[in-house]
Amino acid sequence: MPLKDGLTIGCAGLGNMGGAIIGGLAKQFPKERLFGYDKDNDKATDISHQITRCSDLTELVNKSDILIIAVKPDAIRSLLSDIKDVVDGTLVISIAAGITISTIESILGSGKKVIRTMPNTPALVGEGMSVLCPNKNADGADIAHAEEIFSLLGRSLILPEKHLDAVTALSGCGPAYGFTIIQAMADAGVKLGIPRDKAQLLAAQTLKGAAEMVLTSGDDPIALRGKVTSPGGSTIAAVHILERAGFSGIMMDAVEEAAIVSARLGDKK
Repeated sequence: MPLKDGLTIGCAGLGNMGGAIIGGLAKQFPKERLFGYDKDNDKATDISHQITRCSDLTELVNKSDILIIAVKPDAIRSLLSDIKDVVDGTLVISIAAGITISTIESILGSGKKVIRTMPNTPALVGEGMSVLCPNKNADGADIAHAEEIFSLLGRSLILPEKHLDAVTALSGCGPAYGFTIIQAMADAGVKLGIPRDKAQLLAAQTLKGAAEMVLTSGDDPIALRGKVTSPGGSTIAAVHILERAGFSGIMMDAVEEAAIVSARLGDKK
């Protein structure tokens, strides 16, 4: 059954990511099919025009064919314990970083349908990248439903859970790398005399455009770089400075370190 055919969706936790998910879904589905609960009444009130509010978690689960858990990792164990007896048949989608499928199953029970998801913050503006990891009980229809939900927030990809620490380091932490590069490019523009707001626009739109070229063309980024790198020109001079400083190696080291820390944090949860 496609989502459009009447399935209901609930969201436990209505903060930044929960609110972003509801915001994306609200563009396609009426509030009569979207249910939400957050112990913080202010968060629920902020998006009450998009959802049907529930008074507690039990009501939320009972009204939802699909339950999205969007609480912080330190709160998820308690939440799972509260709902374990009422989620039979419900597809549970967790976005809690570092909380493994086996951990979720150990609380809910091994027979439950679970999809672990790693979204990122650009989902807030409809440009997110989400990776989905289903357990053995989630069938093709369940996975299709999850893909449909997260496609409303950007793009989605299915990968085995063993890749989640690398995914966290690459796309989960990735926006921070992009912000850092944008800041550095804007600072350079300011140093060269461009007003700060104009320099930031130039840097941000340039990176957005470069990313769209990679996504649209499917070409190797180095091949695309070659198309704007004229012999003896200013671009190759700049690329030379970046590579002489080890820019590519530094970026690879940064992502690898983030993956190591992600695995370490996951072990502690």
